[in-house]
Amino acid sequence: MISINLLPKELIPKQRNFIPYIVLAGVAAVLFITFGTKLTISAVDLGNRGKDLLAIEGDIARLQDIVNQVEQLEQEKLLVTKKEEAVKQIMSGRTLWSHELYTLAGLVPKGVWLDEIKISTRKRAVTVQMPNPNRRAGQPPTIEKTVIKSFPALRMTGYALSPQREKGLSLIGEFIRNVKTDEIFSLRFIAPEMRSIDRERYMDQTVMRFVMDCEISQ
Repeated sequence: MISINLLPKELIPKQRNFIPYIVLAGVAAVLFITFGTKLTISAVDLGNRGKDLLAIEGDIARLQDIVNQVEQLEQEKLLVTKKEEAVKQIMSGRTLWSHELYTLAGLVPKGVWLDEIKISTRKRAVTVQMPNPNRRAGQPPTIEKTVIKSFPALRMTGYALSPQREKGLSLIGEFIRNVKTDEIFSLRFIAPEMRSIDRERYMDQTVMRFVMDCEISQ
């Protein structure tokens, strides 16, 4: 029997080809697997990098503790150095009176005794540099000027036996020489200067009362 298809060409069902769809699905599967694998590898690598980063951060934290300890030690060292310098400055400018008075006692000759020792001041002329009030072109910016300044001094009041005037003067002169020439005492107390000498009676003895200043070296 012969079949005749009388449907119009536009209504005739077309036979579909599924091969391109199968190929496309295969390509999509390959791409998915490839990207999935790369994503997994990237996630693992990112996790490893995260662990490394945490380890590095831990090392940095430990190093920071060490740095802080070193900085603290440096500050403590600086503080100790400053204290040592302060002590040196204090000691260099400090008069150890027990030692100085002990030394002074050994300088007093026989026939002389000290009645009073105290801190006083001595005024003397010194030359200083002052701004030139009339400075003109070619003139120096400063000039020398003599002024009177006060300096701390050790004032000693004492007596020397003086049955004769020459005897008392000789004893006082010996005391002054001892003060000037002693290697220890003369470093701290300089330029002894006699303020007054008076001959008088003291406990049934004829004596010379003297007042002497020694400038305290700065």
